[in-house]
Amino acid sequence: MKILHTSDWHLGRTLHGYSLIEDQSFMLEQMIAYIQEENIELLIIAGDVYDKALPNEEAVALFNYFISKVIGEMELPTVIIAGNHDSNTRLHFGSELFASKHLYIIGECEKGYHKVTLSKDEEVDLYLIPYMEPAKVREIAGDESIKRHDEAMRYLTGEILKEKREVPTILVVHAFVAGGDLSDSERRLCAVGTAEMVGADCFKPFTYTALGHLHNPQKVGTETIRYSGSLLKYSVSEANQRKGFVKLDVTKDGLDKIEEISLPPKRDLKVIQGPLEALIKTAAELPEINRQDYVYAKVEGKPVEDVVGVLRQVYPFILGAEFVSVKTKQGEQVERQSEFEAQKKKSLTELFTDFMSYVGEVDLSDDEVDYMNQVIREIEEGKNEA
Repeated sequence: MKILHTSDWHLGRTLHGYSLIEDQSFMLEQMIAYIQEENIELLIIAGDVYDKALPNEEAVALFNYFISKVIGEMELPTVIIAGNHDSNTRLHFGSELFASKHLYIIGECEKGYHKVTLSKDEEVDLYLIPYMEPAKVREIAGDESIKRHDEAMRYLTGEILKEKREVPTILVVHAFVAGGDLSDSERRLCAVGTAEMVGADCFKPFTYTALGHLHNPQKVGTETIRYSGSLLKYSVSEANQRKGFVKLDVTKDGLDKIEEISLPPKRDLKVIQGPLEALIKTAAELPEINRQDYVYAKVEGKPVEDVVGVLRQVYPFILGAEFVSVKTKQGEQVERQSEFEAQKKKSLTELFTDFMSYVGEVDLSDDEVDYMNQVIREIEEGKNEA
């Protein structure tokens, strides 16, 4: 069975103010063409179909178009789970009706997972685990000791193992697996601690684990536990990552082959560095199509007023710019500080306000920040007394 594993489309997302709907459509058209050319027999989408719980009209229309192609025209069996960016309830709507067309969209399920068995030359069992908070799994299990994502996942995979058959078995999960390589798209959510992490050993008993959540395509521990990566580069830190999907071949004996397939984007995302004059000169020598890429500039030399405006004259899709100093002692060495390093130096209050801004899209008032400082001080004092 030829299977395509993809995830983290984030339909409707913007990048520094630019709509990415055309870029996302461009990638999905290539995916449709690949599915047809390679005779793919199963499509797995491991969460974060949308970027927001309430996606905009363009995002919904694009997803509808894609599903109409793969289900309505190709009749391709497709499994989809909700990710942390999706609304579990909204994504789950109509799932019982869609299942009759071999479209399995799982946002909610009584046991915390949903089983699908597909048959062609061989039978393959798929267990779909949509993203959910530990509190939901605690309610399902009736076990008050479940408080962290790792504990919740161990309960769910343990229940699945009780009914697992001796046939190829694929797990579809949206989770942050320990050991996975983060990009800035996920760091802001993970900066408050490791409560969201899940141990990779949960997934070792399965033929293949199709992961979603982290944007960098990668294996975690073994070849059979994999993130497909996101559809596009959604942050500057992803500039050097390949984007596409994973193709796997499964036989009655198990996993036969795994391939990472890369797709060219409509517009690439690049980080450029050098003196301002050199950056402008280099841009002038590029073909027009390359100047249409998304560009983030690290400008060497003294700060210049409205450097983004200057660079926009040659790079119309400029994302931003920063000035970096250059040391010449013992050779040229650029001083750099990644966003992640900067995050590690922030106070707990700063991390919390960043987190609230990201997940709630709200800024805390001065009074709320003062209250947070007071709560954190009391917690720290309590630790010291203990």
